[in-house]
Amino acid sequence: MALSVDLKAKPFNLSDESIKWVEETLASMSLNDKLGQLFCPSAMGELGPVLDELDRIGMKPGAILFRKSPAAVIRDKVNTVQNHFDIPLLIAADLDRGAANLIEEGTSNGHHMQIAATGDPEIAYRAGLLCAKECMATGTNWDFGPVTDIDFNPYSPIVNVRSFGDNPEKVSEFTSRYAQGLKDGGMLGCAKHWPGDGRDFRDQHFVASVNDLSVEDWDATYGKVYGRLIEEGIPTVMTAHIMQPAYSRYYNPDIQDDEILPGSLNYDLHNKLLRGKLGFNGLIVTDASSMVGFTERMPREKAVPLSIANGADMFLFNRDLEEDFDFMKKGYEEGVITPERLDEAITRILGMKAAAGLPEKKAAGTLVPPESALDIFKDPAGKAQSKEIADKGITLVRNKQGLLPFGPEIKNIYMIVVGDDKPGYHNKDFGYHKIFKAALEKRGYNVIQYDDANPDVPFSLGKSKISDLRKKVDVICYFANVQTSGGDSAARVSWPGVRNTIPNLIADIPTMMVSIDNPYLLTDAPGFKTYVNAYTSENLVVETLVEKLCGESEFKGISPVDAEKGRFTAVN
Repeated sequence: MALSVDLKAKPFNLSDESIKWVEETLASMSLNDKLGQLFCPSAMGELGPVLDELDRIGMKPGAILFRKSPAAVIRDKVNTVQNHFDIPLLIAADLDRGAANLIEEGTSNGHHMQIAATGDPEIAYRAGLLCAKECMATGTNWDFGPVTDIDFNPYSPIVNVRSFGDNPEKVSEFTSRYAQGLKDGGMLGCAKHWPGDGRDFRDQHFVASVNDLSVEDWDATYGKVYGRLIEEGIPTVMTAHIMQPAYSRYYNPDIQDDEILPGSLNYDLHNKLLRGKLGFNGLIVTDASSMVGFTERMPREKAVPLSIANGADMFLFNRDLEEDFDFMKKGYEEGVITPERLDEAITRILGMKAAAGLPEKKAAGTLVPPESALDIFKDPAGKAQSKEIADKGITLVRNKQGLLPFGPEIKNIYMIVVGDDKPGYHNKDFGYHKIFKAALEKRGYNVIQYDDANPDVPFSLGKSKISDLRKKVDVICYFANVQTSGGDSAARVSWPGVRNTIPNLIADIPTMMVSIDNPYLLTDAPGFKTYVNAYTSENLVVETLVEKLCGESEFKGISPVDAEKGRFTAVN
């Protein structure tokens, strides 16, 4: 049969022999086999129950995603699932901070914004390369990254430090190099989140959000970022639950507002913009279908097959696996998904597997590397890279009172913790202020921590005379770990203790803030003359931060965003 997908062109670049495998495999598949390939479910816990359910409902998925476990456990899961099915699977992972997102022993690259703060795109390349090598050692072959979003809006709770910054040119350069690192490490990359996040202050987990740029401005920003990645052969794109009204109206001048669909369901954004204007020939996977943004516009029964009918090739995650599979079947039976569209999607899925060399690896028994491949996690180069990124990324945004590094006059530090009290969306750990405090005390500083339960112990900032406080406190340090949790739709400063800790002594006692995650806290607290961004809430980053505060190493980072977002602050 003649295929509608050009498998010889990028990003597939398949040989005649590989194309023959795609054609023969497609021809041998039943309808159920094809429909199953459209799905990428997740296996959060034990794999056995997931495989039992897949067998029971007769689904043979095209991909599967695992969550964080020890390297040996991930390897065993990959081995089990690859042996369970005849057609090899794409093994996916969300690796925004590197292999550490999936593998307990894996290297953390820090958030994309921390990498960008180093100012060196080649560090992005090395970060992508090591991420790929470590994941490939477990048989994981598909990264849902790099994040391609531009962080225009400081109140975007979902983009923030996951982005390489707010400058389209720099985002383009860093995403390009990171993607090349993944490719050179043997891993499939995925540009996300089409048609571009970072404009809205809302999160597609909770609402179908909006990219509000004009056609011209989108072309000059997101269009250039995606265009470069496509030109360089990015193999996959993740389509998100984000509307782009300007382009929807461009392609359909009479469209009504309530007819505009998010990217994951939008025919025009897939076929006319991404595939047509930008020339993308690879695989399109939806973002997680459990998000509100996916089914806010229509019933799930309609949305599930429509996502494929309108241009996505693979369907990510499920609300209920069996029900979603039934929705997809019904959509095919009712003609929502045509046989031609189904075969086109399956061709791209199989073509991507062929591009990753999966058929040959399955034949040779090498889909999962030998156990010895896990020795990569013993290599000290991973920790050295993490340290380098932290060292070069931490940024002294303001030092207008010459407070940093601490001089010999600084002995007593009054620490007020902002946030750092719950798991975040970006990182499930918290309590980093304890590491910060211990590291300072190890160096001989007396750290007095504000306690909301005992605000007057050993003394009260709010009730003491300024003249008395100056004898007891050399610097007031606000330690901030402000990040969204899974249920939040905003990341803003919330001062502990109501008015006990607001920075009203900022002009009377040397006062500073360090933020180990959200880089935009100056928008809520513009009066700080001393302010540091560290971009990633991790132990190594906090320890490296303390080294810099104490003058043991220099601040080297260059902010990849306007931390004040152009707001008037009048800080001298």
